[in-house]
Amino acid sequence: MYWRIALLFVVLVSALLVPVEVRAQEQPPQQPEERASSQTLRAEVVEILEEGMHDLGPITQPYQILTVELLEGAREGEIVEVEVGVIDLNTTEHLYESGDQVFVSYTPATEPGQEEMFIITDRVRTTPMLVLAAMFAAAIIALGRWKGVRAIIGLAFTFAVIIYFLIPRILDGANPVTISVLAAIFIFMFTLYIVHGIGRMTTAAVMGTSVSLMITGLLAFIWVRLSSLTGLASDEAAFIQVMVGGEGINMQGLLLGGIIIGALGVLDDVTVSQSSTVFELRKANPKLTMAQLFSSGITVGRDHIAATVNTLVLAYAGVALPLLILFTQLNEPVMHVLNREILAEEIVRTLVGSLGLICAVPLTTAIAAYMAVNSKPEDIAEYHHGHHH
Repeated sequence: MYWRIALLFVVLVSALLVPVEVRAQEQPPQQPEERASSQTLRAEVVEILEEGMHDLGPITQPYQILTVELLEGAREGEIVEVEVGVIDLNTTEHLYESGDQVFVSYTPATEPGQEEMFIITDRVRTTPMLVLAAMFAAAIIALGRWKGVRAIIGLAFTFAVIIYFLIPRILDGANPVTISVLAAIFIFMFTLYIVHGIGRMTTAAVMGTSVSLMITGLLAFIWVRLSSLTGLASDEAAFIQVMVGGEGINMQGLLLGGIIIGALGVLDDVTVSQSSTVFELRKANPKLTMAQLFSSGITVGRDHIAATVNTLVLAYAGVALPLLILFTQLNEPVMHVLNREILAEEIVRTLVGSLGLICAVPLTTAIAAYMAVNSKPEDIAEYHHGHHH
């Protein structure tokens, strides 16, 4: 019964949010321009033909000329020559040795007299990443047991929604905000119920997440527009524009969608914690009133939100740390540096996400307190027993 109420609630909330964003951000989709068909192939370094130091403008850097063997594709087994650090930036950490596994970008010749081009794009890191993922899964299952298994299922579902629903539809020209909202709904509805079970505690968290996400989306829309953010400040945005052919993607909408998806990752943590706290208090003391449950839940929420907001700021600062170091070397006033769009995006993202988290605490606590006082203590105890085991 309760999951149906939550589903209806989420649909109503999303219906309020999506049309506003569509009207504000809608663009006619455009088809990407055709481009030369390049491929990325797995390869192995066979031999180092030459290496040394090379002057690239004002920078002196190491370079290498290598032969690599292609390990896949129509030209599997072929050995080709590749240059590293001759016309591109390189560091000593990127020097290769025989036997190294790499990815090679192959661009065929498109005109008479033009030569095909092979460029090493990166090292192959599949094995260590798989080992780390296995350690991560084992740690979650060892600590969380069946709940840990459900958490991994929820994580897999999240990646599936992003890779097979969110990204393809944005590339097809759909509005990024609309698709991001729908993806967020699919993700938190599934993950919350699959991980925490179907019950009033989870339903309260779902409702709190829905309203908080709506508030976060509206705040993001308002402040992105007021701050005149275009979504084109980063190198990634420029690459997207080139790859999809000009204005095939609404970059400002993509920025808004990214804020919504990013905020969801912390919102569901806050809402579940608040709802669980309220129901545990109700189970421990059935005589507590709704006002008392709300007051006690807010007390816990203040500590939680202070730590979570700091975590959010540190997460964004960690990602942007190289950029922050670069800007500190500019001979500009601090406000001029902060006014640069690439930093302004992160500031707006952080502050909007934090405001959404702050709103989530009282909203979810109030919803959970109302549901808790209307639940029998034995039902709460039975639910939590089944939930944990």
